[in-house]
Amino acid sequence: RFDEFNRRFAFILHDIKNLVSQLSLVARNAERHADNPEFRADMIATLRGSVGKMTDLLARLAPAADPRPARLEPVALRPLVAALVATRRASHDITLSGNGNHWVMADPLLLEQAIGHLLQNAVDASARAQPVTVRMGGDGKEVTIAIVDQGAGMDSEFIRTRLFQPFASTKDAGFGVGAFEARSLIASMGGRLTVDSRPGKGSRFTIHMAETRPATELLRKSA
Repeated sequence: RFDEFNRRFAFILHDIKNLVSQLSLVARNAERHADNPEFRADMIATLRGSVGKMTDLLARLAPAADPRPARLEPVALRPLVAALVATRRASHDITLSGNGNHWVMADPLLLEQAIGHLLQNAVDASARAQPVTVRMGGDGKEVTIAIVDQGAGMDSEFIRTRLFQPFASTKDAGFGVGAFEARSLIASMGGRLTVDSRPGKGSRFTIHMAETRPATELLRKSA
């Protein structure tokens, strides 16, 4: 029980560190951009998202808390990804591109958590002047969500042996659980996560999920 609590607490500390980092950047940028209506809208979205995540963290700290199983349903990709980008755009330059008019069979909460981990890792790996890009696409069978940064990158040995191991990180103050948890969450929904990275060239993490139809179309087809 003590080992399990330590493991759970390490993951929660990782999420708390990300929240503190995100809110600190928002507070710093508010001094310069508080008069900008777009910044204020993004700041409100960030604060609301952070409150929701902290509420979830408190629930996960409960003694009887267990990981929630995936609850799959048709999920519209664009609004989910756009909302995630909006909550972080107040603290870092994030560009959203590609065709996001696709649906995936996923758990909305778990998919949001997985993309959030990868987005935060990309922001942490990037200098303030280096934008992060989120690209969406699909071919009718598979939907992809690529999170691309221009940071320090990783060598093939680290990717092969340590990237998806918990508590392994290239960051001095990193907990090394973001990529591990993201891949686990994506796998629980039947998807997969790939990575392409080179030292000095940045990294690209790509989520691959099967495409599905909107819930209304599925219901009409089954009727």
